[in-house]
Amino acid sequence: MNGVDPDISMIVIVYNDASRLPAAVRSVLDQTKRSLEIIIVDDASTDATPEIAARFAADHPGLIRVVRLPVNSGGGGRPRNVGLDHARGRYVMFLDSDDTLDRHACQTMHSAALSTQADFVSGLCVQVVIGGNGRRREAPWFSWLYRTSAVHGSLAENPDLLYDTLSTNKCYRRSFLDDNGLRFPEGLPHEDLLFATRAYLAAHRIALTPHRIYNWFVYPKAERHSVSARRGDIRQFADRIVIHRMLDEAFLEHGDRELKIHKDVKFVNHDIRLYVAEYAHRDEDYQREFRRLAGDYLRTLDPAALDRCEKAKAIAAYLILRDDHEGLLAISDYLGVRGRLTADLVEHDHRIYWCDRHLDTEEGRRILDVTSFGLHSLPLDRLNLAGVVKDFTTSGAEVTIGGEICDPLGRVSAPGVPRATLEFKSRGRRARFQVPVTLSPAGPRIRWQARFSLTRRMLRISGSDRIWDLRLRLSV
Repeated sequence: MNGVDPDISMIVIVYNDASRLPAAVRSVLDQTKRSLEIIIVDDASTDATPEIAARFAADHPGLIRVVRLPVNSGGGGRPRNVGLDHARGRYVMFLDSDDTLDRHACQTMHSAALSTQADFVSGLCVQVVIGGNGRRREAPWFSWLYRTSAVHGSLAENPDLLYDTLSTNKCYRRSFLDDNGLRFPEGLPHEDLLFATRAYLAAHRIALTPHRIYNWFVYPKAERHSVSARRGDIRQFADRIVIHRMLDEAFLEHGDRELKIHKDVKFVNHDIRLYVAEYAHRDEDYQREFRRLAGDYLRTLDPAALDRCEKAKAIAAYLILRDDHEGLLAISDYLGVRGRLTADLVEHDHRIYWCDRHLDTEEGRRILDVTSFGLHSLPLDRLNLAGVVKDFTTSGAEVTIGGEICDPLGRVSAPGVPRATLEFKSRGRRARFQVPVTLSPAGPRIRWQARFSLTRRMLRISGSDRIWDLRLRLSV
């Protein structure tokens, strides 16, 4: 560097990620922007990470420095703070060891920072989902925020920025961070959420660029160790609530009620949705504790927030507040699987409601009113009706299998009992076979049952294909 401070300090944090660290570092070395320094902060790795980081530093003296923490911190906050303490650049960016930067990221961000004189610049992040078969699927992260370049004088000019609280798709003026005492919380997950939100609140100029900046890799479940991959651990949700209570203190200090309402709306639309979508697949202990933790926190939100939330998310929050387990199971299906419908809809005064409970108050009727969903008028083949297997018995070659399917507002059984078959479809060879089904209406649901004898063909297919999809096919 010849004694000249770099334009950008790139802080790369790593823990036991020897296989992916090289790609992350090379994505910085390959930048079209040249005035950089790379600070690799190793959070006390026990694999080959220290040797790989040392080799990069030896091959690029003066460009790459390695800082190794003596004890693992258990999160990303401490390593990033240590990196900030060692940064010499006028601007600072962050990179996780399992992600990469677009080749022009640093040049794009630095140019935008200089031209706008922004406290920080935020750019487009793209999730790169790696499937079990190695195929890649790309999903831009809140891309609607980054349709065009923009400069905002404060968060109040665009409160929707609160949806993007990643720290890694941003370039910060280091003096802005230092002057406002902005550092990551240590010892807590979701450190990005608190850090980025505090930065939004403190900033007097925020620039946005529509260009792709950051590649956030999401790996198969067996390889994922990130906080976002551990939503099945209720402690992870409890930690998120701790961070949100800290955010509430920051908004209270900031003194803008309207911004706080936007933050509350974002919590329901995004944070609650993440967990409710998986609620139906958790065990009873998790579900009970989730309702308690979420309900306690939701009761602290601004009363005006729920009416501004997306309808299905508002329903989820309202049912949590009412400790309505059955209602939550249905909205979990709806949010988690492309509008899968298991709710027992009801009609009152020509309005359609999610369930027949909580309609004795004006608030309940207002929030649970789903007339706008069109579930009462959409063609049946456009409804994602869901069923459940409730009984399965065998006796020799004889099989009995039964369950229920949703019959919203009696629309399926209204013309008479429909015809049905039960289809078994293998995921391996795409083989399939069907068996007849008997149906009987049961209030807001239809009960079904199939009794059949396994044939040699069925057994032969079943022996070679271990995973099957089961579908009830209705003709109505």
